[in-house]
Amino acid sequence: MNQNAQQLLKTLCAEYDNLSQKYQDRPFPEFSETIQNELGYCLVRCPVGSQRFSIVSVRFASAVRGQGVLTAFIDYIRKHPYHYNGIEVATIENKGLAKRLLALGWQYKSRFSKLFFAKTPTLIQDF
Repeated sequence: MNQNAQQLLKTLCAEYDNLSQKYQDRPFPEFSETIQNELGYCLVRCPVGSQRFSIVSVRFASAVRGQGVLTAFIDYIRKHPYHYNGIEVATIENKGLAKRLLALGWQYKSRFSKLFFAKTPTLIQDF
């Protein structure tokens, strides 16, 4: 991972920690925030009633793509779950990412999404 990718990852992890600590006292936190850096952004949320941290949209600069930033961010979340019970990666358009997550034991969010949104699945992994 080059220095730019490491910088982006550091920003993602620090902002994840900030959000998690900010909402830690709520039994069912609800938020939608964009973590921004000059090398990209990541839209994250925790929907009403959900206890999963959801990664909704990711856009990284070409200089940091393909270096494992998203994978490392997901690993960081898994190692620092705070009050979340799992991770959700929503509407995955990158077929390689979806295939890799499924191979790692991730599951479709529901049968409905597996049937009707297989080309852009939402995958989950509970802790």
